[in-house]
Amino acid sequence: MLTCTDVTVNADGRPIVDQVSLNVPSGSCCVVMGASGAGKSTLLRAVAGLVEYSGSISVNDQDLEQRAPHRRDVGLLFQNARLFPTMSALDNVAYPLRIRKLDRRSRRATASALLEQVGLGDRFTARPDELSGGERQRVALARALCSEPEVLMLDEPLTGLDAPQRRSLVRLLTRLQRDLNLTWVVVSHDPDDAVSLADTIAVLDHGRLVQHDEVEVVRHRPSSPLVASLLSNPNLLTGSVSGGRLSVDGNGVDSANPGGSTLATIRPEHLTIDERGTLQMTVLGIERRASHTVALLGSRAGTLEVHCGQNIPEVGSTVSVHFDDQHLWQLPPQVAPVRNSATTASTGSS
Repeated sequence: MLTCTDVTVNADGRPIVDQVSLNVPSGSCCVVMGASGAGKSTLLRAVAGLVEYSGSISVNDQDLEQRAPHRRDVGLLFQNARLFPTMSALDNVAYPLRIRKLDRRSRRATASALLEQVGLGDRFTARPDELSGGERQRVALARALCSEPEVLMLDEPLTGLDAPQRRSLVRLLTRLQRDLNLTWVVVSHDPDDAVSLADTIAVLDHGRLVQHDEVEVVRHRPSSPLVASLLSNPNLLTGSVSGGRLSVDGNGVDSANPGGSTLATIRPEHLTIDERGTLQMTVLGIERRASHTVALLGSRAGTLEVHCGQNIPEVGSTVSVHFDDQHLWQLPPQVAPVRNSATTASTGSS
């Protein structure tokens, strides 16, 4: 288990990571998300011992403060594979064992098995310039696994890969995480990759941890507009709470939050353009994406993205929007830093 308690990293007199407390249970994968400059990579470097920090970081209840980076039982895979250009794939993977003075036969046997495990059993002799981007990342992954770390951290390992390579590497990472029962922390900016890989998602905002919970909780019950947008949900609606009821243009759900104006959100996939709908909206535009078509709708309550089927409405027309009230989520009025792990329930009411 990885445990970070009030971890702070300062640069130029300001916190890049600001009192982050995060628990990642053994054998699970936590994906860290956030806007550029939120402190995601810096947090990973703090765990690896590559930057100075205050607070405490432990792995399996063993404090890492006095341990040098190479003695932390923490592996770190960067966005750039950082392979030795003159070495073969096999020698790149075996290099950590060479540093540990393991005999040549043993380290080559271990490296061979790992290359087989990441699907490169036929590329032992290839140098980095003879490998594709995805293959180089697989070699770097095998090298990171070679030292048998207790925690493996991956800093945007899928960036720069084309779509087929991304999908292939996501499937590989998912399988390895399950088969090896490792504790993984992955930095990602892609919501599809995050949802595919994660058991939990942690979101940083200007160095503060604003939400950490199971994937479906973060997707459907975000703690802020930022969290919603990072998980591909741009839908924000203005509503009001009165008498324990949240209302948005006549649609509503029970709410335990204080009365007054509020923000609510609902994911695009929970909305349909349907004559049964009670929310009347104007079609502002149509966007065609790789997997689906989106209608951009507007009303006095705000703007929405709605997934369309085959019946695509005309721009400028008025449509009825239907949704299950139980998918409407009221955003908390204030967002405080999350101090605990995914066991901490999100605030707000559904």
